[in-house]
Amino acid sequence: MDVLTPVSILVCTRDRREMLDDLLADLRRQDYDGEVQIVVVEETDAPRAPEGVDYVPHPVRNLGIAYARNLALEHARHALVVFVDDDCRVGPDWLLRLLAPLLEDDAVLGAQGGVRVPEGTNALGWAESLLGFPGGGVARMHRAKGQMEDTAEVSTLNAAYRKQAVLAAGGFDEAARLGGEDYLLAKRVAARGRLAYVPDAVVEHAARGSLAAIWRWFARRGRAEVALWRAGLAPAGFGAFVLRSSLLLKLAALAALAPWIGWWLPLLLPAAVAAATWWRLRWAWGEERIPKAAILLAPLVRLTMDVAADVGRLAALAAGRD
Repeated sequence: MDVLTPVSILVCTRDRREMLDDLLADLRRQDYDGEVQIVVVEETDAPRAPEGVDYVPHPVRNLGIAYARNLALEHARHALVVFVDDDCRVGPDWLLRLLAPLLEDDAVLGAQGGVRVPEGTNALGWAESLLGFPGGGVARMHRAKGQMEDTAEVSTLNAAYRKQAVLAAGGFDEAARLGGEDYLLAKRVAARGRLAYVPDAVVEHAARGSLAAIWRWFARRGRAEVALWRAGLAPAGFGAFVLRSSLLLKLAALAALAPWIGWWLPLLLPAAVAAATWWRLRWAWGEERIPKAAILLAPLVRLTMDVAADVGRLAALAAGRD
């Protein structure tokens, strides 16, 4: 394996200097023999360059993460580019593990690594990861069982691409200002070649860890979905996905039937969500590292996510175009 291939690591950040400094310390300790360029793109009105990086500040204009990622790409000198979020921590072997499929096979155009929560994360934060957020969380790592596998879904919180493949796919779509830009890019790159999921290229990603923060996160995701739909960027089957995933639509349907069947009918929905969630997570009971409280709380977190996404969608539809 040619471990000397140069690589550009791209980090986009805003208002998280302490976390950024921790990540940069990790990046400088990588066991990688090739040239490593670190590009930091910061949205700030008070630029302050970290040492030893190519620093690209831009003023606060709320143009979205896609704009920042494209700006980082413009400053990447090398043919392999790696994206990692500023609130992640990585071990010294992370970069080599993440790049392995691209270094070994020219047909692989991109890769995503595993995502887990750091030590000390509370039960709500663990529940987020059990439910697959972000980047598939520990649930995706469990399904992979330590084996690299093909994928069509790559989250740029922990990802590597061939720069030319990203450019050929049009880069990150800046119309996706509220999010979803990495999902869209992965679909376009996957249409041109292989993408790999590498479960042992692990980052520790800070969890939200509270219902209020999870609510804000998923309400934004709901608004982002509507923004993609309005911009004509929603993938095929998006409408059917919303109908299937909307908890409020299901609740409304049950409420409409309640006068004929019984007042208790809408109460079945949260009970069904809880039962389905616990059934999907039955594997987690045997994992010593996973707090049992996280498994028990997972249905509450799932309901919070689903209702918040619905509220975000409705708010975006009611507000009209930005």
